[in-house]
Amino acid sequence: MYRYTLLASDKAFTDQYQAWKQGGVSSVAMDFEGEFNLHVYGEHLCLIQLFDGKAFFLVDPFKVSKEALGPFFTDGELEKVMFSCESDAALVRKVYGIQLACVWDVRVPALALGYTGNLSGLMDMYGLEHVLENKKKNQMTNWMRRPLDEHQVQYALGDVAQLLALKEILWEQVSEKHLSRQVENQMKACAEAKHPEQPGWTKLPGYRFMSPVEQHYAKYLFIARDEVARRRNIPASRILDKRVLTDLVKKSVRDSQAYTKVTRDPEVLASLKHQLSEARKGR
Repeated sequence: MYRYTLLASDKAFTDQYQAWKQGGVSSVAMDFEGEFNLHVYGEHLCLIQLFDGKAFFLVDPFKVSKEALGPFFTDGELEKVMFSCESDAALVRKVYGIQLACVWDVRVPALALGYTGNLSGLMDMYGLEHVLENKKKNQMTNWMRRPLDEHQVQYALGDVAQLLALKEILWEQVSEKHLSRQVENQMKACAEAKHPEQPGWTKLPGYRFMSPVEQHYAKYLFIARDEVARRRNIPASRILDKRVLTDLVKKSVRDSQAYTKVTRDPEVLASLKHQLSEARKGR
């Protein structure tokens, strides 16, 4: 069982961050847990797990401000060792408007060595002990809930427990195979956005196969659903399933009253009617 220190205030986090800087700590393992439109509306950073090689820390982003986290996230001298950092870095950009700096992604050398699996498999491959938790169950858990239960905590800490060890093992192997320069070059941009963030309606099923008119309607109907979900603070899928929404897009091009057949909710109907009116004006 991992023992840890909870950092749940700006002062507590800043004091620990400064202790690392003053103590010559140059590298910490880091991972996040987030909420992605599963229990409430929107995407939220819910937990930050840290390990400095000696001690574990849990940071509560609901109690530690952007102003306190920002200098740590952007510190170009304090290395953050992560696994598959792309989605976590995107979450920080979305929530805080901050670009993670000085990230060492364990997955980069793993890929260079031909490994394409997950973190648990990588730890197993090198005989590194870790807490066996049901990953799918914990990925679906409500990380916004407080207090977190002990199973959530141990699962979360398990994702940083061996990152520093994996870094050393993998770096030694890529060096032996003369892949270090390739890995170093890829590491420089590992936390940066690979492509511009696309609006949500472009991710609807079959969007790229829609006609230009259908894509136009998709934008407005997506906005209609999103407006209600935001007001109610619930996942948009609970307002209208994305497949229902996609079907409505295609029907609305031909039938101006198609929206009345997908729901009886007055607020949803009003939002759909308004946005369809806006869509027709913009054609």
